[in-house]
Amino acid sequence: MKARAVKGIILKDLREIRREKMALFWVFVFPLMWITLLGGIWGGHNPPVKVDLGVVYHNESAPFTAGDVVEIMRNVTIDGVHIFKIREYGDEESALKALEQRRIDALLVFPEGFGENLSRGFPARVYAYFDRSDPQNYQIVSGTVKGFLSEFERRVAERRLNITLSYMEKYVLTEEMGNLTFEDLKKYLLGLTNPLDLRESQVAGESPSPIQFYVTSFIGIQFLFATMIMIGSGTLEEIEHGTLRRIAASPATAWDFLAGKMLSTFVVITISILIGIAYARLVFGETVFPGLIGWALIFLAAVFSMGLGLAIAMATGSIKATNALVNLISMPLLFLAGIVIPESILPGWARPIANYLPLGRALKDLRLLELYHRPAEEIAPDLLWLSVGAFGTLLIAVLLYNRGIKRME
Repeated sequence: MKARAVKGIILKDLREIRREKMALFWVFVFPLMWITLLGGIWGGHNPPVKVDLGVVYHNESAPFTAGDVVEIMRNVTIDGVHIFKIREYGDEESALKALEQRRIDALLVFPEGFGENLSRGFPARVYAYFDRSDPQNYQIVSGTVKGFLSEFERRVAERRLNITLSYMEKYVLTEEMGNLTFEDLKKYLLGLTNPLDLRESQVAGESPSPIQFYVTSFIGIQFLFATMIMIGSGTLEEIEHGTLRRIAASPATAWDFLAGKMLSTFVVITISILIGIAYARLVFGETVFPGLIGWALIFLAAVFSMGLGLAIAMATGSIKATNALVNLISMPLLFLAGIVIPESILPGWARPIANYLPLGRALKDLRLLELYHRPAEEIAPDLLWLSVGAFGTLLIAVLLYNRGIKRME
């Protein structure tokens, strides 16, 4: 292999890509559009969830009524934002119709006698209705409403308990308590109402910002889609234009051509990634810059993608078929390999793709390393698996390439 010939092919490819408008768009413009769009939508601070809540209740003369509960809900705020937007309905039928038409997110119906029962210490029934047509929205809405009712229930129970204890202290004689003290009795009754004494504490764990996640997504797109299409279609174009045949007849060899093509592809993708990283820093004020192990992961993923793209190209022998197959493979992988959406929300059957496919594994390790600052020792064993996957795929591609060269001869 001649270094001078390889260098010449790299420089030729870099000069040619300046004239390829489509290549410039997909390699440089599209990734920047990706970061701008997703960073603009999800890159900022997420406000608290707000729930459109319908209520139906009856006016009562009890000391504490459903109207008081509704008023409390109306005034619940987080970070200054009112969580519940209350809409009152005169009857249950019209409220249910509003829920079916998605005018409201949930409905609470307080039947007649609710206030009377609550004030007298009896169980007070509440009917809750939720729209389950959107599972994600249902989880958010039901969690918010049930969370409020659970906290309300706990406070009511504590207040009833304190009232009961005040009467006991006033009317029960100490000598009738035996070995028990009122403090013991209070703890026992508190245990009946609150069996678990849950104390919530916050831990300042690693929490990458959305824009950092999308910068890694952009890197994944580059070494998945752009690398595969560049090496596959680029090699076939050279074959169809007769460039490879002329190179084979010159002092340079077809292997010089392949080495130069792969290196020029890696140079272009690396420049594109560096531009994207700088762009995220300039526009959003933060970014992710991989360390040495991170770049090793990117390199191995690029080798795998180049091997896959070249293998497809040499197997099909057609630019159109190669582009179609690359799209057929890369588009599902954008989602199933955890590139666009986090692995945590992937279905169970798709998670092995993110965990074991070299592209998905490389991106997952890159995020563990750069976003969650896991030690490099944890990632190192995966480098072996990624190397086997990447260079094994490349070996298959090279064998197919060799077969194609022999056919040309």
